[in-house]
This record gives sequence, structure tokens and C-alpha cells, in this order.
Amino acid sequence: MSEPIRVEKIIPKSQGLAKAVLARAVELKLPFESRNKSRFSETLSDGREAHFFLPRGNVLVDGDVLVADDGSMIKVSAANQEVVTIASSDAHQLMRAAYHLGNRHIPVQVGEGFLRIEPDSVLEGMISQLGLDAKHELAPFEPETGAYGGGHRHSHAETFDSDYALAQKVYSDHEKPHVHGPGCSHHHGDHEHPHEH
Repeated sequence: MSEPIRVEKIIPKSQGLAKAVLARAVELKLPFESRNKSRFSETLSDGREAHFFLPRGNVLVDGDVLVADDGSMIKVSAANQEVVTIASSDAHQLMRAAYHLGNRHIPVQVGEGFLRIEPDSVLEGMISQLGLDAKHELAPFEPETGAYGGGHRHSHAETFDSDYALAQKVYSDHEKPHVHGPGCSHHHGDHEHPHEH
């Protein structure tokens, strides 16, 4: 039996990969719960065991390609799972439902004429009170992953160093002494103070 492969790299939505290269990738269907993890193991369709060590804070989406340490590629697709679909031709009703679901900070898939959530009897009751039908079905679940990260969320820890350096620069620029001509005094906010030269 072959050694398990280690997978650490993500190519978002298979960007830059030629179709011929992509055709060699092994498909891996994952439910949302697994696509939301950075550490997990799966058996691939070709029988190999793969251990995933992905950058934290990423959510895998349909079409992402993962690259293993041996160079093999794995194309991610969203597996069918139990979901609740809220469909309506009334856009206003759907917007109201999206607003109330968004207030609960749960994953919500926004589609053309429908919203999709994971099963939750409390939320289904709320949807019903809003006058909408909630239908249980098996379907891929691809919720919104945040307005700023595209398909990939990045934790603040990854950008902390650069954010901190920028904050320090802004602070030090602000604190630098002013340079003025002879006899200068000027206003800072509501107070005036002379400068020594």
C-alpha cells in the first residue's frame, strides 16, 4: 500500500491551469463541513489516502484545485448534502429572509431565486413565520464566504505583521515634530502653542 500524500497548496478556482492539466486532477467531493476545515484526511477516488494541511481560515469552494507534495492534483467539488432550500419568486420576501438569517451569522447560500441553509428547526420556524416555504433536499451547499476574501477567508493572524507595521508607521508619522519658520505659532485643534526654534 502506498504512503499517504500530503496536501498543503490551494489554487483558487483552478486559476491559470490549462484544461489538459486540469483533466488529470482527481475529483474529491466534500460537504461544506469538510470544506471549512484546514486539517482533515480523505480517501481519494483512486484509492490513495490524502492528509490535508491547508492554510487556516480558508473555505474550499467548488472548482478549487489542491496540489499534493508529489505533484498530483485534486479538484474539489461540493458534495450533495442535506440542506434546506427557501425558494420564492418574491424578491422582497427573500431579501427579508436573507436579512434575518444574516443576523444570526450562519452560513447562507444565495442563489437565483433561492436561499439555502443547513437544517435547523428554529430557523425553519422563522422562515415559515415570514411566509416562506423551507424544503429539505439533497444538494451542494456553497454559502457566501465573506465580501472581502473572494472564495477564501484569511485570518487576521496572517496579515498581522504587515498591519502592525503600517499602524506603527502611521503613528510615528503623526508624532513627528513640525518644522516651521521663525516666530511661528499655529492652531492644533482648539489650542495654540508656540514652537521653539
